[in-house]
Amino acid sequence: MKISIVPSILFLIVSHCVFTQTFKITGQVVSHSGESVPFSTITIKDMNKGVVSNEDGQFTLRVNKKGSYTLVFSSVGFEEMEQKVKVNDVNQNIGKVLLNNSTEELEEVVISSEAESALIELKGFSVEAIEMKSLHTQSIDINRVLDRTAGVRVRRSGGMGSDFIYSLDGMTGNSVRFFVDGIPMDYFGSSYSINNIPTSLIQRVEIYKGVVPAELGSDALGGAINLISNQSYKNFIEASYSIGSFGTHQATLQFQRRANSGFTTRFSAFYNYSDNNYKVWGTGVLDKDSNTGKVIEYTRENPARRFNDDFETINGKIDVGFTNTPWVDQLFIGLVASDLERGLQTAQTMGYVFGDVRYNEHFFMPNITLKKEDFLVNGLSINFFGAYSELEGTTVDTSYFDYDWSGTPENWDDSYGETTGQDLRSQFTLREESLISRVNATYAVGASSKIGINYLYKDVERDGNEKFPSDFRSSLQNPQSLRTQFIGLTLQNKLFKDKLDLNFFAKHYRFNATIFDEGWITEDIDGDGEDDTEFITFETSNENSYWGGGTATSYELLPETLLKLSFERAIRLPDPDEALGNGNFILNNPDIRPEKSWNANLGVVLGDYSLGLNHTLKVEIGAFYRNTEDQLLFTVIEADGDGQYRNINKTLGKGLEIDIHHEVSDFLEFTVNATYLDIRNNQKFTPGEDGNTIEDITYKDRLRNTPYLTANAGMKLMLENTIQDDDRLFSYFQSGYVHSYYLRWPSLAEDGKAEIPTQLVFDFGLGYTFPNENISAAIDVTNILNRQVYDNYLLQRPGRAFQAKLRYQLNFK
Repeated sequence: MKISIVPSILFLIVSHCVFTQTFKITGQVVSHSGESVPFSTITIKDMNKGVVSNEDGQFTLRVNKKGSYTLVFSSVGFEEMEQKVKVNDVNQNIGKVLLNNSTEELEEVVISSEAESALIELKGFSVEAIEMKSLHTQSIDINRVLDRTAGVRVRRSGGMGSDFIYSLDGMTGNSVRFFVDGIPMDYFGSSYSINNIPTSLIQRVEIYKGVVPAELGSDALGGAINLISNQSYKNFIEASYSIGSFGTHQATLQFQRRANSGFTTRFSAFYNYSDNNYKVWGTGVLDKDSNTGKVIEYTRENPARRFNDDFETINGKIDVGFTNTPWVDQLFIGLVASDLERGLQTAQTMGYVFGDVRYNEHFFMPNITLKKEDFLVNGLSINFFGAYSELEGTTVDTSYFDYDWSGTPENWDDSYGETTGQDLRSQFTLREESLISRVNATYAVGASSKIGINYLYKDVERDGNEKFPSDFRSSLQNPQSLRTQFIGLTLQNKLFKDKLDLNFFAKHYRFNATIFDEGWITEDIDGDGEDDTEFITFETSNENSYWGGGTATSYELLPETLLKLSFERAIRLPDPDEALGNGNFILNNPDIRPEKSWNANLGVVLGDYSLGLNHTLKVEIGAFYRNTEDQLLFTVIEADGDGQYRNINKTLGKGLEIDIHHEVSDFLEFTVNATYLDIRNNQKFTPGEDGNTIEDITYKDRLRNTPYLTANAGMKLMLENTIQDDDRLFSYFQSGYVHSYYLRWPSLAEDGKAEIPTQLVFDFGLGYTFPNENISAAIDVTNILNRQVYDNYLLQRPGRAFQAKLRYQLNFK
């Protein structure tokens, strides 16, 4: 593992931060009833400087020198007020600032501040921000929340802990990158991933579809999802527990304590377990009659159950350091650790069923985070993250039996093993060491312009150890490495009284992989004049660099009408699984190439329009274009159930999406969205065996195994003072539709076109929060009608499931 620039950068940042001093004005905006006023605006009179308070009404305003200042406080529904503050210390706390309710009619109130999610959506990027606070009481995972969003499709291979694939406006798989607080999640281990993190640990989710801002610092090609954790400084403890169908249990604990000195401790942990023993039937779910030897296919009336699909993980994250001090905004030394164990029921299709194959994983990652605004000079902000991680994952395939969907072991053999197809046992341990460092710096040039630079370095090395070595299975027995670097440059500018928002960016990517391949060779090895055949392993190297860039622009045409346009030449580098494989069901690919795409998004946002009688309507319409070369698509090798990521030379994608949000009143709202994709193979000619080109029979075919028409509709009901004063009752009803699509290339179908059938699924949830808001309870029902739901290669997902959750939260001083 090479040493990166982390130590030198860290020394530079820390040393300068210590000697850089700014003065802070802190406080909390509240109403006369004592409730916090979130997202209020605080500005310094006669100066172009201000901030927005957080969801708890808390704010921090920085100034460069001591003296007297007049602060102006404003928020929707409240009267504007001024307060004089004399700054004579590095940290001046003015306590609670009381705002009076406005006596003006709502139509006459000037909106002067917006929630953070709304501010994000005003940018030129095709982005949607989802506030998660209202969902913290529900027994719902993040994947299900995002699957309801326009342009987003989450495809899962099973129940809790199963593999998943995201699609954002037609770009899918690893083309979509995931972040937590702007840090890539690639190397956080399997436990700390978007399908396992509880919603209660997340404050907001930002979804970038298509063009991705350079400050996120990664090679996302088709979009990015950024999870924002709790950013408040309040002291609290929160715990929740839920229980559900298929032996499912989930527990969450989080804690934060900040002393007056700024010393802060943050801790979060979660535990997930499920038997995942739901019923399955249909294609691939087969058994053999022990008396007649006849193959039996399980049906809905006589289903089988998954019996080796249990999942268990425990994850802990602790950060210790300082927050909101004169010399640093945030400095944390942290540690993430997790342990995971699961059964492996199938390979990539349900036609390959395993009864004793197990996987366990141990993960450990120390890290450091540092943030500082007004670094060296006013307007310069620095954000640094560095981490080293170790992962060890072991797949145990040492069974003496084979299985079908009856779950009954058969065919005892002292050297069998279920996954190889070669009568070979296997106990393979994958070891991975990763180093990641990211530095982000932005500088405000005046009141309306900002420049930024983002540097990201990732280095991963993988090797493996096979307890039962064989010439037929030697993946990762030699160390393999993947090293990537990313540099992003940005320029942001606001013009015409902030109606026009311009973002220009350039990106540079560098990719270096060392991969060991294997195969049979025939040549005169021993020099006896006769050809010999030998199975060998040989090293290959793959190195390239690329440039990309683009722009994102928004223009406020009317007070309630926003136009958006974004365009980018994007590059997406292969990740470790794609290039190096995982030693199990994913094979390495020495010839792998990065994905490249021209992406464009055009959108219009109409709303929130008042329809009278407390009715408001918001409509978002978007169109997108994707011209992609070398797209990486996971391909199942059906001879043995394994798979490999392979480049598809060219694809062309276009699509439309619409999202409608209708608030009937303060307590009732409806949402409807739909997405249509037209993604096709755009490679007309391919190389033939004789060196000449031949016409590709799948040219202009719709992309296989990819949904192209999806829709969602939902209703939310929110009532107050129902059973007791100041309580809250929350309920939702949600439906999701996926139109049928072909499993394979339509032009290659011989006996009909195999397809994933049309799916329509309904969910329901009910929650209650007690008056003091400390305790809440909820129940959720998914797939109410118990439909057979498929995603990847006919891997059936769970049917009807119930889940109940109890949550407790306590704020303290």
